[in-house]
Amino acid sequence: MIFNKEKILRFFYQPKIYPEALEAYYNRLPDSIEVEWQRDGKYIVGKINAGDKKFMTQAISAKEFVDMVNDALLVVYNIPEAYFNSLASRKFQPGIEQFKAMNDVAIKKSTIEFSKVAIPA
Repeated sequence: MIFNKEKILRFFYQPKIYPEALEAYYNRLPDSIEVEWQRDGKYIVGKINAGDKKFMTQAISAKEFVDMVNDALLVVYNIPEAYFNSLASRKFQPGIEQFKAMNDVAIKKSTIEFSKVAIPA
């Protein structure tokens, strides 16, 4: 079995998350993004317009696709990995109907807008 030194260190050492930094990193993200998605075989492929940034991602399921969009946003907006888990609960989420449409294989393409969930005071 091969052990990854970084994974072992992260397991035992949890870096301190500073609320001010968390808020600053979160505020880097745009308030909303537009995702044009379509089916390509078994994949959901999306073009993401996030403020002045544009990028693409893909996944097999709707849940995985939403996770990939959020992961890509954290990379594109240079959010440090130490803050990833703290921001993950405040990610972009489609509405219930939009999520159902992404899970419905009969729907071949659509455009959805994700809105950022507010940080509780």
